[in-house]
Amino acid sequence: MASIRLLHLGKLGPEALHRAYAGLAEAQKGQDAPILLLAQSDAHLSLGAAQGPGAELDRLACERLDIPVLRRPLGGGVVWVDPGQLNYFFIFPMVAGMRRAPELFDRIVPWVLAVHAHFGLEVEARGGQDFWCRGRKIGGTGAASIGHSLVLGGSFILDARWTSFADCVAAPSAGFRTWLKEALEEGLCSWSRFLDRVVGPEAVLEACPALLRAAGWDVVVARPTEAERGAMTHAELEDVDWEQAVRRRVRAGIKLKTGAFLTEQHWPEGEWLRVWTENGVFRRVAGSAWRVGQESMLAGLQPGSARLDEGLWKLVGNGAALWGKRLSETAVWTD
Repeated sequence: MASIRLLHLGKLGPEALHRAYAGLAEAQKGQDAPILLLAQSDAHLSLGAAQGPGAELDRLACERLDIPVLRRPLGGGVVWVDPGQLNYFFIFPMVAGMRRAPELFDRIVPWVLAVHAHFGLEVEARGGQDFWCRGRKIGGTGAASIGHSLVLGGSFILDARWTSFADCVAAPSAGFRTWLKEALEEGLCSWSRFLDRVVGPEAVLEACPALLRAAGWDVVVARPTEAERGAMTHAELEDVDWEQAVRRRVRAGIKLKTGAFLTEQHWPEGEWLRVWTENGVFRRVAGSAWRVGQESMLAGLQPGSARLDEGLWKLVGNGAALWGKRLSETAVWTD
């Protein structure tokens, strides 16, 4: 049975949270056992390692709402973190045999599923990085190599609130932001929504050691060593440069979850198109060339299909070819 150190650091400030797992990863030596770090944090937005804040976020909204923005050393897109989540970080020294993120994800899946099941939630892993429950996303992960360690982070979304997140995302229109809030409300879910009660982080923490052992770990509940505390204190986070010239991770929009994207483009003379794609079909499409209330006309249709051509013809007549081209340019289907 493989050993793992379980560290619980309580509630940390946003910078302290990201310095904690980064510093721990940098401090690990070849002979050290893997670590599972658990911690909560105050509300903040966490940018993926390759993202530009100016492209992804509304700076004025972040400042108005007093939402800190940090760049984490893990991959993925913009992540909302708040006190309603219990964050977890698996830190594996490379010599432990985990060298690729998919391998580490597969290794931690049984434990993540067991934690949810312990509280009555039947969850499945999807896409090599996400967790779903009853058709809705209930958690995601991101990973990166830090120092000589492989790190994978995620969270148990106990009772999160998405409104501030949606308000801070860069949005080309009020309609885009409205659709984003609707998509998040529908597609992402907290434990509290499924269970009709709030599970406190203390209850999850209490259950963790036994569930780790059941998943094949020899658990050692521990505290950071003096060297690790020093590494966490001095771990460097990349500065957030709002003027950084980096393209948006999802062209003209945002990834909602695996296989789902919301995008919007504008053209001269006020013409625009907003597209919600999901699972290989158009979920919802709105545009300036047809009336409000006709967003469902193209719903369920596949790109490049004869039915899509027919639907566009019904909406815009002779303009079908032009708007078909714009639809193709605007829609996003994969990362």
